[in-house]
Amino acid sequence: MKLRSLAIAVAMTLVVAACGDDQTTTTTVAPTTTTSAATTTSAATTTTPTTVPLVIVGDDGETSEISDASRIVSLSGDLTEILFALGAGDRVVAVDVTTTFPEEAADLPSVGFGQMLAAEAVLAMEPTVVLANDLTDPVEAIAQIRGAGIPVVVLATGGSFDAVGHKIRTVADIVGMAAEGDALASHVDAEIAVATALAASAESTPRVAFIYTRGPQLMLLFGIGIGTNAMIEGANAVDVGAEMMIFGAAPLSAEALIAAAPDVIVFPEAGLAALGGVDALLDAVPGVADTPAGANGAFLAYDEAFFFNLGPRAGTALMQFVLDLHPDLAG
Repeated sequence: MKLRSLAIAVAMTLVVAACGDDQTTTTTVAPTTTTSAATTTSAATTTTPTTVPLVIVGDDGETSEISDASRIVSLSGDLTEILFALGAGDRVVAVDVTTTFPEEAADLPSVGFGQMLAAEAVLAMEPTVVLANDLTDPVEAIAQIRGAGIPVVVLATGGSFDAVGHKIRTVADIVGMAAEGDALASHVDAEIAVATALAASAESTPRVAFIYTRGPQLMLLFGIGIGTNAMIEGANAVDVGAEMMIFGAAPLSAEALIAAAPDVIVFPEAGLAALGGVDALLDAVPGVADTPAGANGAFLAYDEAFFFNLGPRAGTALMQFVLDLHPDLAG
């Protein structure tokens, strides 16, 4: 519950971000076919709409029967990116505010914030399928949508690169594009493997802290179970938040940050801007000045959806991070 509560608290700040930030990316199924969202393998393909329902077991353990995936409401930015990367973006009729990429998706009608879900706003879009994640709340709103006869498939956000292929393949099954999903997942997995292999050749293993901020009023150190942990460790670095056994996120302590001694500190771009930019960091974030990163001005900033969504751009994001973290590997 602690990890979920902290993750929801972090996600709530995306309401402001999504409203204010610019962007910085015919086979039928047998009636008994079941695709489990708990695995990364695909057991079925389907057309949209279908005459026979596809049965999907979500990561919440709930079973959904889908016979029409022509009108989709996506309540998570990573799932929206997957739909567009598959070429199924024209089926998305609405999103929540965590969708900031691609641009055409960000321009779609918004049903608000998935972690403060209003069932009425979703139902007003007349969806045939709703895609959600394990942070979508309240559960009563999900139940209300299901009670109206609309299937809601809940997928785990995931804190490792294994989550990427799983999400892609499951979403692809839902829209009847299993072959395309397998190809996309394999492509992204290959990109991740290339970036990881390159990082493994680095001579150094820097200590990295990811500080989530939206300004002085919100300072969190990320750790285990969030996509940032996969990115940092995949880049052949030590995640100081994970080393401190932080699960999810924890309020930033100057003393703890100094003791962790990060060589590099990563920020979300919007948060860095809210703090006044790099020049203001030493004064704006307690403890930073007394770290190796502060002494050397070793700061990196990325759009948060790009850096830790663990979607179709995960391999691209990891490679960029590897090269930024290990500049000696460039070229």
